[in-house]
Amino acid sequence: MSRPAIDLETDVVRDRPLTQEEAKIQVALCDDDPSQLMLSVGGSWGVTFAELTPTEARAIATALEHTAVRAAAATEASTDE
Repeated sequence: MSRPAIDLETDVVRDRPLTQEEAKIQVALCDDDPSQLMLSVGGSWGVTFAELTPTEARAIATALEHTAVRAAAATEASTDE
């Protein structure tokens, strides 16, 4: 995998078993096909990879951005009360 465009350390909650563990999320171009992106989430359980097209990556980015805006608005609303 090429140098990550994003390297985020965060907590991840998994379904089996329900635990919260530290993890790392990385996004990079695929080495073998630079027209694809590689999304990886890694922690003590190992690493899970997903190859994404640019369209799929944009959809994820848009969903993250819109949800972050809503979360920020909710946070501001709760501190204003």
